[in-house]
Amino acid sequence: MSRPRAFDIDTVAEQAMLVFWKSGYAGASMADLYAATGLKPGSVYAAFGDKERLFQAAFQAYAAHFRATLPTETIGLAAIEAWIDLQADLSSQDPERKGCLIVNTVSERQAHTPETQAMAQARLDEIGAFFRIALDQAASGGELSATTDLDLWADSLTGAVVSIMTLGRAGAKERTIRNVAKATLAALPRA
Repeated sequence: MSRPRAFDIDTVAEQAMLVFWKSGYAGASMADLYAATGLKPGSVYAAFGDKERLFQAAFQAYAAHFRATLPTETIGLAAIEAWIDLQADLSSQDPERKGCLIVNTVSERQAHTPETQAMAQARLDEIGAFFRIALDQAASGGELSATTDLDLWADSLTGAVVSIMTLGRAGAKERTIRNVAKATLAALPRA
């Protein structure tokens, strides 16, 4: 009979998430992960199997935090504006300039299994879906020009927010990050 775990899996995933988010998958050594989680190698491997599975658990923890940033109190253009402004804040105000773990994972795609790559792509698709829903709401509410190509704008807004997150990771000036957000919002084809 195996002994019960003396640690909480979700807590370990959160601790590992911070290491992966800051250092990236390739840059996060197992020694870093052991130090952050306080676990010995045998415990990590018994609970997760390998580094990739630990990363996937950490990525799922990040995805839950990420979803919590999506606006729920507003719809349409107000939701788009609120979320892009929030991403500009997060990208420029983080002293560690970690960026976004989703975008960071996509940029390290060659280091991951197809399963992890699919997880990251699904989160990018989730961003696009958020924008498409908000654009549909904006169009229905008469906030957008009647000729607005909603798919084009959903893709464009996704690209803009990925750019904002990448600029944050790259350590770009706050002014640059905020200008990208401002220009993106100004370009929306309002009615």
